[in-house]
Amino acid sequence: MIKIGDLAKICNVSTQTLRYYDSEGILKPDITDSSSGYRFYSVDAVEKYKKILFYKELGFSLDEIRKIQLATNEELKDILKNKKATLSESIDRFKKQIKTIDGMCEGNQKKPVLSEILLLPFENDAQVVGKWQLCGKLLDENNLTSLEDIGADIADKEIIFMPGGAFAWKYFWTKGTLYRISPKYTFAIPNSYKTLENNGVLYMIVQFMSDECIDNGEDTLLLLYRQINTVAYTEHQIRPKIDKTDLPFVDDGLVRGEWIVFDYVPEISAFDPQKRYSNNEDIYMVDIKFLSRGICTRTIRSMSRNATYMLRYTKGFVLNDKEMTAEEYQIKSIDGKDFLFVQHKSGDYFYGGLTPHWYVFERKVN
Repeated sequence: MIKIGDLAKICNVSTQTLRYYDSEGILKPDITDSSSGYRFYSVDAVEKYKKILFYKELGFSLDEIRKIQLATNEELKDILKNKKATLSESIDRFKKQIKTIDGMCEGNQKKPVLSEILLLPFENDAQVVGKWQLCGKLLDENNLTSLEDIGADIADKEIIFMPGGAFAWKYFWTKGTLYRISPKYTFAIPNSYKTLENNGVLYMIVQFMSDECIDNGEDTLLLLYRQINTVAYTEHQIRPKIDKTDLPFVDDGLVRGEWIVFDYVPEISAFDPQKRYSNNEDIYMVDIKFLSRGICTRTIRSMSRNATYMLRYTKGFVLNDKEMTAEEYQIKSIDGKDFLFVQHKSGDYFYGGLTPHWYVFERKVN
């Protein structure tokens, strides 16, 4: 018989992994001493471990390997055929993602733009509809307990999968792919996902591509989400913040004209005209113009070209009927110079319930 420590050395693996495989029922010791708890394996355990490693390298999960160990020859053939089909689907999906990434690198927006992605056929995945909660960053895809905390600035703590793949905040989906609208790059980034059940709970592993992955060429992150419920949410249910936008027009001669972005701050008191709070690459607003009869335009920076949107305003508020937001604005004179502060109510506000930050503008000098 071989002690667990000796088996670990022979297989070049940790004893912790062998204990985990024991708990998962895919490599159990032949004898466990009831008094000491020591595990002893037969010589065959080395060959069993090699087979586990072989199937893991082929992409099989531990649950699938457990089924393989119990399968007859005919059942094994069916399992292998099904895995081949799944891998083929993954290859097609990865090819699409590679094209998307190529488009990002080359600055070619024809491939990843939102309008084209929305034209792709939708494939339903009924089991994912509902709310999912982030468990953390997964270090080992085959070990759901190998988790590491991840900041809320990188990954959202909750994601809602709407029926029919509809938009929920900055996400929409089709079977096998969760799309995230990047505010920085203004297109939809595809993130492959797969689900698995463990102890009666449905989990989702998302191969997440953050903006930092694009910026720095970092590897995608494996994020683990746990399904909280299977509610088929409506837009009204997932959006707790809806502003009153049907305000009567009151002219404001002081704000009339064109303003150029200067800074972006979490609160007005944080602004210092002598010291920028945000870096230029983190500021997406370009300018805002207040015209006559309550017409307002706002220009947003993007990778390809700037986009200008028409809004409304009344004294004290910029009104967006489409997003159902009323963004407060204030003009403050600091050291003899006027600065315009405008709330930024994005999805973080009306979906996430977060406190809106403020864009700071200076008046354009003709």
